[in-house]
Amino acid sequence: MHDYDATKQMVLEHMQKLFEEIEAEAVMSHQEKYALLEDAFENATDTDELRVAFDQWYMDHSEDIGLDMLADEIWDQALSGEASSTDAYISDDDDFDFEEEEDGESEDEDLEKEI
Repeated sequence: MHDYDATKQMVLEHMQKLFEEIEAEAVMSHQEKYALLEDAFENATDTDELRVAFDQWYMDHSEDIGLDMLADEIWDQALSGEASSTDAYISDDDDFDFEEEEDGESEDEDLEKEI
């Protein structure tokens, strides 16, 4: 049987590896989606066709990408040169509330201290 520190470290390392694998898969998926957009743009001959290609690409991949914006909003921001963070794009359903998690950890630590 493992002691507390060894068990804690083993679980944390295992979870870190899992998260790294998930992130690597997400990066690969996003790179593939980006390449598909580049390919769609290659077939366009003017800005109207670029827009049609973008709309089609976005309709095909928006669920996989998980952005919480309409194609029009992304297109307009891109053309306006607006600097934006992913906070504006990511769906609330996919967000992880770090503040809530930190609160939960401190409660867990308090419980451990009481025991």
